[in-house]
Formats: sequence, structure tokens, C-alpha cells
Amino acid sequence: LLMTTELTNAEYHAHEAISKSDLDAARKSGIHFLDKKEGPPRASTPVFDFGTAFHAAVLPGEDFSQTAVRMPKEITSKATKAGKEFAKEHEGKIILNHSDSYALDQMMLSVSQHPAASGLLNGELKGKSEQSFFCTDDGETELELKCRPDFMLDDGSLIIDVKTTTDASPNGFKKSLANFRYYVQAAWYLEVVEKATGRRPEAFIFVAVEKQRPFATGVYVADEECIRIGMEQAREDLMNIAKWKNTGIYPGYSSQAEMISLPKWMLPREDGAIPAADHQPIELY
Repeated sequence: LLMTTELTNAEYHAHEAISKSDLDAARKSGIHFLDKKEGPPRASTPVFDFGTAFHAAVLPGEDFSQTAVRMPKEITSKATKAGKEFAKEHEGKIILNHSDSYALDQMMLSVSQHPAASGLLNGELKGKSEQSFFCTDDGETELELKCRPDFMLDDGSLIIDVKTTTDASPNGFKKSLANFRYYVQAAWYLEVVEKATGRRPEAFIFVAVEKQRPFATGVYVADEECIRIGMEQAREDLMNIAKWKNTGIYPGYSSQAEMISLPKWMLPREDGAIPAADHQPIELY
């Protein structure tokens, strides 16, 4: 068993151990998992970069200046000559334009004004951000596993995960919890930390912050069903990964032609009512 806090984010992601995002790829298909692990790295996106910058700003102990830089007021756009020169001068850092900077400031304000969120992230709790945890699965797979919590208390009792979202309401975040398998993340982190340290954290808490007006914040604790179902699915994914590695065969969706129908939410209900069109997943970054 191994736990380390010395890895950079890049070093952590380069490590071959299985992460929650690997499980997500495996849930799609063997080809998706293989591409994620062995394919060329995917380019970052502005949305992902903004999330990274917000994490650097909000997590206790992180140095925002090492991750991102705000574009000066006199530079109107990254596309201008001055904007390109500024980006070159700060190569390797995330460049926040004026609207990004405004959103980040409002999100930070929202967190500071939320009693529970501010209590968790104001830096007064003794803990560390972005620690890397590794262990070996003691189940049937014997695979190396890893996780990197946003913030964990020094006594190991609590894991805090920060999410930027378009809807931090209870119903909105429930959809995100399901669509992006954050219930699997909660279960996975609790499991890996327990195997790596010998102590299981008592709770996994999400701090969800809207990245658009009115920049509301919601704080949610993953319940027992989240953890139970999340771990069941994580084990299924892990068993598939072990099987693919052993056989060297990484299947796609299906090897044959299959019948396809409309999703259930589009089909007429028994009472004849037209289905509601509120099924669409909410993008969460």
C-alpha cells in the first residue's frame, strides 16, 4: 500500500493506476478505456481550464498564481496583439479573460457567503488539497488504484470535492450526480483512501458552485445509497478492466447489429400525457 502527497497533478495523471475517470471510460466500452489509457492525450478546453483555475483559487493551500493569471483591463481580448503577447509571456498558465475573472470572483464570493461551504473551505480546517492516494485492490483484480481528493482533513475524517456547475440546486445536482457518476466518485475515493491509509473517511461532501448568475452554492453529503450503488458499479468496471487486461481484448459497444428504440422519456406515458422535456443532462465542469 502506498500514499504520497508529493506528486504534481501531471505526475498523478501519468501514473498507470486506475482512477475514477478510467472507470467512467470503462463503463462506456473497452475501446474507450484503452484509448484513455494508451491513446494520445486530449487537448484541454476553456471550460476545463476555468474549472482548474477555480479549484486553484478556492482550495485551501493552493497557489492560484502558479496556475492562472488574469488578463489586464487594458487588454480587451486574447485575440489582439497585446493579448497574444500577454499569453506568450505567461505561457503554461491559464489566461482568464475579463468575463472569466468576473465569474471567478462572484463564485468565490458565493462560497464565502455560504455558511457550510465557507466553513469547509476558509482554510481554518487542518487538511491538505490535492493529495494523491494509491493502493492495490485486495479483491479479485489486484490492480493498482488511485484517487486525488480536492481536500481532505488531516485526521482523514472528511473528503471535500468542489464542482462548478450550471445548476447547484438539490434537483439540479441530483441530475449531475447521476449523469456524471459522482456517486461512483464518492464511493471510489472513500474506498481508495481507506485501503491506502487504513482509515475510512466518515463522509464525502460536494461543494457545488454555479458558474453563471446568480452564482449560487449548494453543499451536499453523499448518502449511504450513493456510496453503496457507486461501489457496486465501480467493482463492475474494475472487473471488466481486469478481464480486458488479462485477455488483451478490449470490446466496443457490440459486435453485432442491434435493435434500437426511442429513449423511455420520449415514449407516451400510460396516462397518454406528453413526456416532459426536462430530461436533458446538465453540463457540469
